[in-house]
Amino acid sequence: MDHGGSEGGPAPRSPVAQRAWLPGLIAAGCLVAAVVGGHPVAGPIVAGASLVLIVVQHAGHFGPPRRAPSGAPSVAALAVCLVAAIWTLRGVGAALEAVGVAGATSVALWPVPLVAAVGLYVLASRVRALGLVDDWFRRGTMSRVGLWLTAAIVPVSALALVVWSWAVGEDGSGHDSYRQLLADQGPAVVVLGALAFSFVNAAAEECAYNGVAQRAFGRDMRGAVAVVLAAVMFGASHWYGFPSGWWGVFLAAGYGLVLSALRHVSHGLLLPWVAHVLADLTIVAVLLMIW
Repeated sequence: MDHGGSEGGPAPRSPVAQRAWLPGLIAAGCLVAAVVGGHPVAGPIVAGASLVLIVVQHAGHFGPPRRAPSGAPSVAALAVCLVAAIWTLRGVGAALEAVGVAGATSVALWPVPLVAAVGLYVLASRVRALGLVDDWFRRGTMSRVGLWLTAAIVPVSALALVVWSWAVGEDGSGHDSYRQLLADQGPAVVVLGALAFSFVNAAAEECAYNGVAQRAFGRDMRGAVAVVLAAVMFGASHWYGFPSGWWGVFLAAGYGLVLSALRHVSHGLLLPWVAHVLADLTIVAVLLMIW
């Protein structure tokens, strides 16, 4: 993997790959379902559908004539890795709880499963026969446009949260735990926890959506389409986030669009990660102050 510099142009596309929109959309749906599908049956179904897609897409890639691989299997593979990470962490947590380790189930709390999934994907991408995207982790470059976008995300995200709370009539009753945590643990612990969560969550989500997914979609689609699709996936994955529901999906998609565009113009993940961290910290601050 290249950990610095510019990307050197878009990912290669072939006439075959340019017709791979449907597999790409299916793979995107599998990854979103892996994030939001909490039912015990959902995981195996998502993993099974993703594996079928990977097999079908690669059926013609192992013998002559050689074809340029589609990006869909990369996104599907990430979905499989996420399901495996969720189930493994839940199992480990439950087993530890059973032997008396209190609070062990918290090992499966977000974003730990996504961090584990990205790690598993990195290992899987080393298997060259799978043809998975493995050049997605890049620092990128600084530019005036990128820096302006980074600076704009913080006030926009705060404003969007305030508008959402006003539009849905949120009175803060569902967020007493934030205030209680502040009272019980003190400001220092809350600040350190917010920093740790923001740094790790932003890194995991940027690697998944604007790293693996956007780079993979770039094999099959134009850059602008890949940017939009990565943003839509990011938004849809926040159905149970904060904000939640359709409002949450809409606002997160808009937020994700700016992050995806920032990834595209900077040719890397550093600026999107910085912007994401700052925005997450802003959201935490608003949560603690708005009500």
